[in-house]
Amino acid sequence: MSGMGKTLRLGVTILCLCAVSGCSSTLSLWKRPVQRHGVVIGIPAQSIAEYKRLHAETWPGVLKAVDRAHMDNYSIYLGEVAPGRNYLFGYYEYTGRNFNADMVRMKKDKTMQQWWKLTDPLQEPLPTRQEGEWWMQWDEVFHYSGPAYDRSDVKLRYGSIVGVREDSLLAYTQLHGAVWSGVLAALERVNIRNYSIYLGQVSPCEYVLFSYFEYVGDDFAGDMKHMADDKVTQLWWTYTDPLQIRLPGTPDGGQWKAVEEVFHTD
Repeated sequence: MSGMGKTLRLGVTILCLCAVSGCSSTLSLWKRPVQRHGVVIGIPAQSIAEYKRLHAETWPGVLKAVDRAHMDNYSIYLGEVAPGRNYLFGYYEYTGRNFNADMVRMKKDKTMQQWWKLTDPLQEPLPTRQEGEWWMQWDEVFHYSGPAYDRSDVKLRYGSIVGVREDSLLAYTQLHGAVWSGVLAALERVNIRNYSIYLGQVSPCEYVLFSYFEYVGDDFAGDMKHMADDKVTQLWWTYTDPLQIRLPGTPDGGQWKAVEEVFHTD
């Protein structure tokens, strides 16, 4: 069969599937894969109030430029790693075809350039960033999608941070490259979805983990208690907790420290 013939036959098959099962689910086969990004930058304490004010009233032109760059489900969190040392932790999903081209196009946008004249002086790029980076890209060391769900099902977007020992990096990444099935099953039961953990350095040899997940249940506190009571999860934590460093300000009995969402756009 010729290439054109195969294409036409595939098109007919898709149309038939649409008729049987509904186009919305079938056409999802054509969706481009999502690229998840975790990015981090510093912010002085004296800049926090102005940064939060600006992002509570983000210009429509900025939101349009972000959308045109195919940066979806974009959240920015504010967290303190140590007393007086504050950082912004960003999570977004890139759904375009050419990331570098879209980023270049966004940098040329006049509204974005004006916005950055206000926001850039409020930020402090990390000393560990790569050349040419403003926000530093961190490495995703774990991801769990969970069962399919609709974006409207999300009741909460949750960000948190914890330190990790430099001599434990290999052990941590190896464990999270093959998370136990029982742990993943517990995440599903407590309604956690789209869960990613990112690893990076806020300063030379000082490593931090930033996590992001979405919650689709109706009782977050209750579900978190169920997870804490799960025997497999408890055993998992006996391996992972010793690799981590609780950060100042982490609540008693907790391991990860919640961070505050200061910006979000779908």
